[in-house]
Amino acid sequence: MTASSLYALSIDAPVCRYVDLDSFTDLPSEDLLSEEERARADGFRFELDRQRYVASHVALRQALSEYTGLHHAELHLSKGSFGKPSLTGHARTQFSLSHSQGLALIAIGGRGPLGADIELLRPVPDAAILAAEHFTRREQEALAALPAQERDRAFLTCWTRKEACLKAIGVGLLVSSQSFEVGLEADCRSVELSVAGRILWLVLGPAPARLDCVGAIAEWRQTEARANRLGAAGSGDAGDTGGYANGPSLPPKAGAPARSMEIAP
Repeated sequence: MTASSLYALSIDAPVCRYVDLDSFTDLPSEDLLSEEERARADGFRFELDRQRYVASHVALRQALSEYTGLHHAELHLSKGSFGKPSLTGHARTQFSLSHSQGLALIAIGGRGPLGADIELLRPVPDAAILAAEHFTRREQEALAALPAQERDRAFLTCWTRKEACLKAIGVGLLVSSQSFEVGLEADCRSVELSVAGRILWLVLGPAPARLDCVGAIAEWRQTEARANRLGAAGSGDAGDTGGYANGPSLPPKAGAPARSMEIAP
């Protein structure tokens, strides 16, 4: 593999860490959280869910403080039109947070928008039904062809890869998860999404390996106008121009709110 192809399939996430939320004892005051975060924490019905939410968001703020060198009080998070958070005044700092029950995954980088997703390994009895609703035909067929004992892991792997891509572009299911292919293997690849007449190129790869979960990290690297892509001969794959040519740009606002895929814990 050449140096250029290695760069094309690289993901800029120098901070990529897991946090055990149920044993996270490095908890400074909840005053670190924003008013919105504290209000959401207080809205949880069960105390365990509240504790995990607080722990994950405090851990994110600590990681952002370490990465940027900013004091906690200087970290101001805002949300885009579809709810994707960003660090106000630091557009080049990209991050994503995901959690599954008592385990969180944090990714932070300084290039393209990031999406992270994690799922604890567990039985998924309705995997075939969910795959029919969210996976491509080829992904569904690949899942059905696996031995029964391998299907839960493969399903959750594909699921986290879909979610990571959708989180990176920040529009939820305004883009159908059946409109792009990520596969059932935890490999590194370029992914193409068609959004509002443009082609979005992402690089997708696995999160650091653990025995108890599967996870994925995606980085939005490049945006092309569809007309330019169709009109250019031999346009190549993501990364040919080194990063994203004109910078990632979100698609036009849509009237419907973004949704998230959900599976039972």
